[in-house]
Amino acid sequence: MFSIELATKLINLPKEIEGGSMTINLSDEKTRLLLNNAEEPEYSFLFEVTSHKKITFKISLHNQEDNTKEGLMRIDYKGGHKNPEGINAFVPEIVKPYAGYFFQNEPHIHVYVEGFKDLAWAVPLSVYNFPVLDVNNTDDFTNAINAFAKEINIVTPFVIQNALL
Repeated sequence: MFSIELATKLINLPKEIEGGSMTINLSDEKTRLLLNNAEEPEYSFLFEVTSHKKITFKISLHNQEDNTKEGLMRIDYKGGHKNPEGINAFVPEIVKPYAGYFFQNEPHIHVYVEGFKDLAWAVPLSVYNFPVLDVNNTDDFTNAINAFAKEINIVTPFVIQNALL
């Protein structure tokens, strides 16, 4: 488990895709890209795009350590999630009104909160001010991935190959 300061540093750290520019194919059920920062070699990251069109669409960033991964941020479109009931000293103000809140097919962003299990807390995308509030077509999928990549500071360009919907 990280401190919130370390988690914030890791999210903001410029990240390069291992192997250089890659293609994210929205026809694939899951795309995984390994990310790193040459100046912080002890940290590596996993960027995942999971696309089950009828169930959910997720974009996530995890810190990789050996065989474990610690979630730093994830966006869920069309998914369900219930936030913890209890609040500790590390729960950010933006998250506190959503204690015990159940997201049912409401787009939301999971944020790292020290002292809780992996990505246990989420807030609506509209509250977080994420620019893509829903995904209904290939442009939305592309825009959501690009906005999330910007949010987590991926500096390597990549290509998104749209799926046929």
